[in-house]
Amino acid sequence: MRDENPGSEPARHSGPDRAVAEREGPLNGSRGRPETSGWVIETVISPFHCLYQDALHFHTQSHLRLVRSESEASRLARGALLLYIASAEALVHQAAVELGRPELTALIADPGRPSPLADAWRLLPAIVAEGPTGAFDTELAPWPQFAEMLALRTSWLYPGPAAQRKAYYRSPRSDAAYEPLEPHQTPSGLPVSPDSLLYPRTGLPRDPYALRPRHLDTARSVLDAAIEGLDRRLGGALTRNQRHRKEPVRVVYPQQK
Repeated sequence: MRDENPGSEPARHSGPDRAVAEREGPLNGSRGRPETSGWVIETVISPFHCLYQDALHFHTQSHLRLVRSESEASRLARGALLLYIASAEALVHQAAVELGRPELTALIADPGRPSPLADAWRLLPAIVAEGPTGAFDTELAPWPQFAEMLALRTSWLYPGPAAQRKAYYRSPRSDAAYEPLEPHQTPSGLPVSPDSLLYPRTGLPRDPYALRPRHLDTARSVLDAAIEGLDRRLGGALTRNQRHRKEPVRVVYPQQK
């Protein structure tokens, strides 16, 4: 039902981390002769691409673990959901910097004054150089579903009082395993509304322990549809030539002739 083991502490190591030590070079502090320094490449990372791929990995692992342990699958599902939403944040902020008019970029891409993600997605077309090219109706899919997905993450980060954090579990017997209560399982006379268990548009559970791989399938579909919708409003500029995923690489050492 719930996650019982918060996880053991990572093993302690003496000395510097291996990856750090390898970057520090020879122990005497010298960089070595150029002919033995190897090759160095430079790349420009896409946090959206990185985080989205990480989310896909946890998403897949959540499905695979479900047959063995629902608590493990749920733990991976929660991580994947947060990564999907983090990738959405990276996508819109990167687009604001790369596509937006410089004097307006800070409206949604200033880390010192972060805007709610829903507002950033709504405002992005207004600050890009090409301007908005499509209508935006918040009542049409996928925007209500996307709003629920963001609301779920917000409810985890801003939990509120205990009265807003109630969750319900059901078991066929008092001594059997308890599972998250589904709306159709609610006994008559128990004052628990379906909307207090699930978000109405997406069916995403309000209880984080109740999140399952099937809910991730929904969340990913909603995010992909939201990206497509935003791209249409930008006339295709958001994803043109895979701009949002590209991570170009070039050799910087040795210098090419």
